[in-house]
Amino acid sequence: MRKTSDLVEEMREVAKTAWLVAIAVGFETETNFVFSSSNHPLEDLNLLVKKGGAPVGLLRFEKENDFVQGSYCPFEEYENEEWVKKYLAGLLKNTGEIIALGQNQQSIPDY
Repeated sequence: MRKTSDLVEEMREVAKTAWLVAIAVGFETETNFVFSSSNHPLEDLNLLVKKGGAPVGLLRFEKENDFVQGSYCPFEEYENEEWVKKYLAGLLKNTGEIIALGQNQQSIPDY
């Protein structure tokens, strides 16, 4: 696995041409996100990894008027894993909730 700083840099690059981007961090029973809108994305990602999360890919959101379109891209470490594609595609079924998190959360609280 690449360093978390490399993953955040990849997110930042994608975010240059997107409305919002999130790193999907999988846990045993839930998914957390690190957003391109975060004030401290590297610290957020490091905290989630320290808590046992696995960063698996990017969710990219484009907004046109009131319509939001989501897409996903597994990180290169998982690009050949079929389960990751299904996992990320499944997350997009919750686009509204993910967008709300990204707009309301600037940083992950340390608790």
